[in-house]
Amino acid sequence: MRIATPAKINLTLEVLGQRPDGFHELATWMIPIGLYDELAMELASEMTYESNLSSPRFDRSNLILRAIERYQEETGHTAAYRIDLRKEIPIGAGLGGGSSDAAAALLLLNQLHQKPLTDEKLLGLAAQLGSDVPFFLKGRAAWCTGRGEKMEIREFPQDRWVVLIKPEFGVSTAAAYSAYKTLPTEQKRGQTKKTEWGLLRNDLEQPVFQKYLILPEIKSWLEQQAETEVALMSGSGSTMFAVVKSAADGEKVRDRFSLFFGLKFWVSVCRLNPTTKVIAER
Repeated sequence: MRIATPAKINLTLEVLGQRPDGFHELATWMIPIGLYDELAMELASEMTYESNLSSPRFDRSNLILRAIERYQEETGHTAAYRIDLRKEIPIGAGLGGGSSDAAAALLLLNQLHQKPLTDEKLLGLAAQLGSDVPFFLKGRAAWCTGRGEKMEIREFPQDRWVVLIKPEFGVSTAAAYSAYKTLPTEQKRGQTKKTEWGLLRNDLEQPVFQKYLILPEIKSWLEQQAETEVALMSGSGSTMFAVVKSAADGEKVRDRFSLFFGLKFWVSVCRLNPTTKVIAER
């Protein structure tokens, strides 16, 4: 069986303080986008893992393997699987690719084993794997709080598009939060933008922009484009995005960006808040 696993952007990301468990209390509006990895899994006599990229290792740093381990601990299943991951979502981009792959693995495992776990149980496992993983089980625009694992569906229009721009480097989420903690109080709030969807900001922009100076340049450039409704960094970066009204507007911004900044960037134009793709037989 196979499943398309979407990326996300954070339309707003507010860091509300540090929790007793060492994580940060968040309030973030996450929106799925029409950029997908594809994960296929089937029962097999031995565990095998293939990917179109060499970088995602199949060890405990890989969220797919950790999803399998937690699922097997919960259900008692000890099966082996043939796993094939086709990645299109960049790594270290703030787009949630690893978390989305882990959520897809949980959905596929439950399907392969005739759904022994309820949706509530799957959400519990997902929260153990990472703050963003429960969001991807639902795959719908949601207001997420706590570490990001508590969700309340918050709808967003399906007629917008998004331009994604990622430089050659990624940003470590742990490093971004570590740098955030060292900021003076007056610098711990991102620049707020008033939009028809409310006041939007990303509090992690401040620490990340101080280290990666090209990112605020990209944001400033995006904000100057007539087609841009709002421009922000997604998650902890390094992807910057601009929300636009149509695919044609997105293509104009993409082409203009490439002419101005050159070609050493990953750039994509995709639908914002698309209809969720579903599991399908191979």
